[in-house]
Amino acid sequence: MSDSRFSYAPFASQGFYQVVNRQLVDMVDFHPGQKIVDLACGTGAVTRLIVDKIKGARDSLVIGIDMSASAIKEAMAQLGSARDVALEFIHSRAEYLSTIVNYRVDGVVFCNGIHMVPDKQTLVSEVATTLRPGGTFAFNTTFFQGSIPPESEQFYRRWMSKSLRALKSNYGMFPKHEKVAARMQLTPEEYEELLLSNGFSVARTHLCPAPMDLAGFLAISQYEAFIEGAMPGIPLEYGSEALQIGARQAFEELDLDKVPRNWLTVIATRK
Repeated sequence: MSDSRFSYAPFASQGFYQVVNRQLVDMVDFHPGQKIVDLACGTGAVTRLIVDKIKGARDSLVIGIDMSASAIKEAMAQLGSARDVALEFIHSRAEYLSTIVNYRVDGVVFCNGIHMVPDKQTLVSEVATTLRPGGTFAFNTTFFQGSIPPESEQFYRRWMSKSLRALKSNYGMFPKHEKVAARMQLTPEEYEELLLSNGFSVARTHLCPAPMDLAGFLAISQYEAFIEGAMPGIPLEYGSEALQIGARQAFEELDLDKVPRNWLTVIATRK
């Protein structure tokens, strides 16, 4: 069971995160009367953006899906008062999409989560099965090959070095050498090939600069999946503490206000 102390909520509340996700939803021509799925909906921040865009017609439907039962519960509490739209929340994994939504929808949105899916081939096939012909699959991610511009590489090296030093100094521990899903990052071209091989045409691929300040790095250092990716095999509490110490030290030593980082946004249409 996930520890609520290490939820995605602190990172999802960051201003830059809200901006890039709003840009994604705004790029897509969703309108009232459509049926839209929000994959990995978390606590419902992006779900709310979709609701606001399509509400106002009798057939409007938004379905939020997330593997975290606690996130689904919070999303239901946050959006329970939504009007002029039907709203459903389902506790499930994204890879089971066509099983849990057994009818065609107009759009699927997946915000900053596709990198966490080990079997992306199955995921994209599931999305294609669930979408109607002409339907839209829109996703973004800040974990892909190309997310870190050259001018930011020094910070990430310093951050990890300081974090590992803090972990060893405070707890005498060192992470396991293993690859997790979030570290198996694709290039933009590989994402395009994946979509094309599953019957999509790519309408738009966009790199969006979104600099992160210290608060953003402290927030992502509190998220369970990120800690597990950066510190495999380390207890969450220890890993989070070390990552936060490392981030503060790297920002101070390099005299930084923000660190440049790119987001990849892809809009695809099912043929």
